[in-house]
Amino acid sequence: MDTLRTLADHSIRRVLGGLALGIALIMAGLAAEPPLALQSGALLTAAVWLGLWGAAQRAPDMDLRGGALWRQLSVLAGEGARQMRGAEGHRRLAAILAERLLWHADRTALAALGLGLAALLLHALRFLRG
Repeated sequence: MDTLRTLADHSIRRVLGGLALGIALIMAGLAAEPPLALQSGALLTAAVWLGLWGAAQRAPDMDLRGGALWRQLSVLAGEGARQMRGAEGHRRLAAILAERLLWHADRTALAALGLGLAALLLHALRFLRG
């Protein structure tokens, strides 16, 4: 079970790393306007959260046997992948993937909230300074 969680985490984090890089580059491009950069980062991170949450909701119904997670499992686990071929194995794999997607979605929501609060704080400071 820990191997499956680790593989699911690696799969999810690989995608999230690319998305985080894109969001960071957009924020860096807007560095001349820090509140706008933070606000854009918050909105884009919230969009990532929505995507993670939607993927977690679809995970039990998806056929995971052709995906990257299945390929990683077959390479690393060998015999373990053969044991996961049945409906019960697919159900367990989908449940673990959904669990890990929701875990990452929670952390992404916190990051979006933090960026949004920082943007709000900067807007308030600009307003108070006049």
